[in-house]
Amino acid sequence: MENNKVISGLLRQIAALLQEQEVAFKPAAYRRAAQVIEELPRDVSTYGDTKELKKLPGIGDAIAHKIIEYLETGKMTALDNLRLEQGGIPAELMDIENLGPKRVRQIQSTFGVKTVADLIKAAEEGKLRTLPRFSELMEQKVLESAKRVGERVKRFPRDEIKVDVDKLLKKIQSVKGVDQCSVAGSYRREKETVGDIDILVVTKSPKEVSDAIASLSIVRDVVAHGERKLSFDLKSGLRVDVRFVKKDQWGSALLYFTGSKEHNIAMRKVAIKKGWKLNEYGLFDGDALLASKTEEDIYKKLGLEFCEPRARGGRL
Repeated sequence: MENNKVISGLLRQIAALLQEQEVAFKPAAYRRAAQVIEELPRDVSTYGDTKELKKLPGIGDAIAHKIIEYLETGKMTALDNLRLEQGGIPAELMDIENLGPKRVRQIQSTFGVKTVADLIKAAEEGKLRTLPRFSELMEQKVLESAKRVGERVKRFPRDEIKVDVDKLLKKIQSVKGVDQCSVAGSYRREKETVGDIDILVVTKSPKEVSDAIASLSIVRDVVAHGERKLSFDLKSGLRVDVRFVKKDQWGSALLYFTGSKEHNIAMRKVAIKKGWKLNEYGLFDGDALLASKTEEDIYKKLGLEFCEPRARGGRL
């Protein structure tokens, strides 16, 4: 449920920036909303519109509209404006745990840090501990958090990881209980570089399959281990997210997790114009399922020509 994770993070950033402005009440409201979104039992995109979102605890009209804006455009204009108003804080630095906007600005102004790589270098050189209210322990915590973000933003040349990905797919396909398996994301779109690997697995026994994949020798560090999603790193440092889906949701899940985000947004807009809803679980008219089993079914139902993964940019 990547949307839940991303949106909760953005709402927390809004809370932190409002807190810095000493705005009353709103920071707490945004933090509460972030927690609610993070703990939802399913992806926030499945809740439909602002009316449905406002039924959730702690989600008012303003926050609901920000969530819908992100789902439809990939942006939160209010957050972008806050970042600009308060010194042009880089989004990637705001993603680092143990750093609020005041500390980010302090590091920026003192050492000229603009990127995660800049911050890692400054921390490794012991510069952060020289700042007021910074200690060696705090510096180490920031460095560890920055490295995690740094790994997430690192890009791997597709040609260099192809052998590892093919090997991993074969191993997953050989696991007992795996009925169907495919790579998705930017790798399936044949981008020259990829940040991580998304793999979809159809199985009737997700717990057993998740346990079996987690124990494969190719797996380095398991960071999330559940019946819906398994996340781990390969020995190369490449992050892999394995998502377990139902057979009748294969097409919609493959379409959603292949992306690109811009392509998904464009398709959702076509669905919305028809009064329908499109998400990783299928194409819906209200509660009625219109298509979900194959990508081709969804394109056809929307009146669109099938688009090969490598051509899925921002336009249809």
